[in-house]
Amino acid sequence: MKLLIHITIILISLYSICSAQIEGLVIDKTKSKIGRDFYESFYFKLERVPEMESFNIVVEEFFDPQFGNRVSISINGIVLYQNFVTSRYDDIEEKATEASETINQFFLNLKEYQKLLEEEGKIR
Repeated sequence: MKLLIHITIILISLYSICSAQIEGLVIDKTKSKIGRDFYESFYFKLERVPEMESFNIVVEEFFDPQFGNRVSISINGIVLYQNFVTSRYDDIEEKATEASETINQFFLNLKEYQKLLEEEGKIR
């Protein structure tokens, strides 16, 4: 009987740990060398701010037979950046810089908006 109680407690603990959402990640869902190079360049250009800890950033890659590789960056399921990338190193670097600036601007605006709401007394 004691063994059954211990197993139940362990299972409940494991369930609560596994069901908790992990935040503050930059997730790589690319599929090719082009996508991997884009992800690595984007990751190193991204500025780390405390606000990132409550969001997940996902970098995905899709292949379009007509246009080539399309990369997409979303934050908590909302796509904030999307563009086609060629295999040229300069193009990958340019698009990664563009993407990191877009995401950095998102967090900058988020911080300013939260500050304005706090000043108005709408957020405590």
